[in-house]
Amino acid sequence: MFILLLVLTATACSKSKKIERNLWNHGGEWEIKSVEEFLETTEPNKYNYSDVIQNGGTIQFNKDGTGKFNFSSNLADIIEDYFYEEYVYNEFSYHHTENSIFFIYEDIEGFVCGLEWEKDKMVMILSETHNNTYYDENNNPIPYQEVYGVKFNCEKNR
Repeated sequence: MFILLLVLTATACSKSKKIERNLWNHGGEWEIKSVEEFLETTEPNKYNYSDVIQNGGTIQFNKDGTGKFNFSSNLADIIEDYFYEEYVYNEFSYHHTENSIFFIYEDIEGFVCGLEWEKDKMVMILSETHNNTYYDENNNPIPYQEVYGVKFNCEKNR
């Protein structure tokens, strides 16, 4: 049992270290190949929307745990509608786990994205879920959910 736990821990640490090195190695610049903005709702008001922006700019990750988004003008216009201005234009510090990446601004606030990583490719997903209520023709409450999100598809520049 102890050996199995040790192997699992070593594997987890190994993946985390690989992600860390891959983020900043070889200059640390990642191309934002595409960004998908999506909205999904459950019944009874089922509605799905998505829009994809190609060539979204770059993300710079530095070895010291800092970085900066360099969004294309098309993507910056959209991001400005949803995020604080400092998230769009200022430098950040970052931390990660195997499944998440945290962006922190001015050591005070920030956001976290789900992380799907493989060498030189990553998908970062930022999503928000809202529980709402719809009222039918008899004024009966019917709960439903809305999920809004942004998915960044990135590849390492070499």
